[in-house]
Amino acid sequence: MLLIALFVLTGKSGYAQAKFGGRIFENHTRIPLGGIVVENLTSHEKTLSDANGIFVIGAKVSDLLLFSSPAYQNDTLYIANLNYLYVFLNLRSRSLDEVKVTQSEIKIGKLTLPPTTGPLNSHTVLYQTDAAMQNNVGGVKIMLNDSKGYQKKKLKNQQIAIDEAEKDRIAKIFSAENIQQYVPIKGQELQNFIILYIPDLKTYNSSKFNLILYLSSSYKEFCKIPVEKRQSADFLKISSK
Repeated sequence: MLLIALFVLTGKSGYAQAKFGGRIFENHTRIPLGGIVVENLTSHEKTLSDANGIFVIGAKVSDLLLFSSPAYQNDTLYIANLNYLYVFLNLRSRSLDEVKVTQSEIKIGKLTLPPTTGPLNSHTVLYQTDAAMQNNVGGVKIMLNDSKGYQKKKLKNQQIAIDEAEKDRIAKIFSAENIQQYVPIKGQELQNFIILYIPDLKTYNSSKFNLILYLSSSYKEFCKIPVEKRQSADFLKISSK
């Protein structure tokens, strides 16, 4: 399993039972996994990842988390810090035994689907999905003789979706309600601060990114701008001159 620390949610990384979160994907495909059981083996608290693979659980440094699902290999994580994580799980190898491919139909356990074809008329075994046909609920995907261009386009679209989700997360964290807890400004001045310093994906996803330190250094820079300018409703026009 691959775990990548992205950013610090709060400045309380050493506190007992702080909120610890992350997002769970299937390894290789980067498909978000909902319904994964996340258990803190120290406190025995449990939670489930949502339809977008996101989970939040009470935890502290030195706790051990267990990620489990019938369709995916269990994995554990020792919490060395409370950085936000991406968690990648592998399919259980036994899932392959449940797939039978014939000329007329595709059977996955008790699920029967009509055969589908790729761009070059190759047969494809699709993931099992929920009733809305939106969220994967397990199973495998086998693609034979599909074009490389199709695969690249699909992976690109998946990455775009992940990036958009991250942009939404950044926007929520840099909301006026949240940021005013860290900097002593409000109203138009606060809105101008957010517009100027909301980080891009590269900055935000850096392993060295720390929310508290970033806001502190950004506020010091912001204070160098004359008061009448940083409180102005025409801040963007003024800043571009």
